[in-house]
Amino acid sequence: MSRKILWMEDGPFLRMKLGPLLAGNGLSILPVEDSGSAVELYTDHVHDLAIIIAEISHSADGLLKLAELNFKSSMLPFIVVSTPSAGSMASLLDYGVRDYITKPITPDRFLAVVNNAMEKAPHPACALNPMGSGSGLVDLLVIPSKSDELPRVLEWIRNKTEKLFGHGETDKFLCFLNELLLNAHEHGNLRISEDEKAQLLELDAFHSEVESRENQVDARIEISIAIDDEKVEVNITDEGGGFDFGKYVNMSRQDLEGRLFSPCGRGIFIMSHYFDGVEYSKGGSSVTITKALASAGNGIL
Repeated sequence: MSRKILWMEDGPFLRMKLGPLLAGNGLSILPVEDSGSAVELYTDHVHDLAIIIAEISHSADGLLKLAELNFKSSMLPFIVVSTPSAGSMASLLDYGVRDYITKPITPDRFLAVVNNAMEKAPHPACALNPMGSGSGLVDLLVIPSKSDELPRVLEWIRNKTEKLFGHGETDKFLCFLNELLLNAHEHGNLRISEDEKAQLLELDAFHSEVESRENQVDARIEISIAIDDEKVEVNITDEGGGFDFGKYVNMSRQDLEGRLFSPCGRGIFIMSHYFDGVEYSKGGSSVTITKALASAGNGIL
């Protein structure tokens, strides 16, 4: 099935310049010139959409409305395009928007941002395969630390939580959980530092580096899930050496806003404000998140 990009831009120049780069990946453009029409198209085509690209030149209220709708619905990757002096971008963080790119845009940089955004989003564009729901309220899954194994974990958890949260909220839950799985795999087991990842993403060489290290590393990720009448609890443990998690969990709003145009480094902070509890142990190589069933649907920051 062909997937669409909801691309909101006043003029067609950027779409004409960069759109063909995505066509080869089965992505077609659904163009829109204003945020009001974008909200309507989002509602009509949400099951066909893979990603949202929006220019900051549109009204801040309109962008916030679209971002809020996306946050409450499917948590599609949402990329904001701006000029270096544009304001109002940090407010979009409240709805999970974390990918920003400034003009002028080079094709390589554009593809790097799009690829990274798509990688972080466990929505239908990732082609998740059903695995069966399993049984019991407490369960354990251990996987090899490979990129193509991570969707199995997400679908395993989806099957256990969808009836508790509802479909839209489960997508959101999995989106933030995926952040922790990727961190366990990339930073934990593959030992890719934040600085290394930033440099590799800028060069659009990150995923090839991940593939290379996967072939050299024999490590596993352990995932457990516990469910009761009040909450869902998930633990993710890798075999890495841990990291300074406090630097990210306790990041100030000012520091967060200062990182808007960095290709990474915001996910843990945003994720930690979605879940009701986030506890690291083993020096950062193990994390347990808790989501109260009654709190599903709340905002982030």
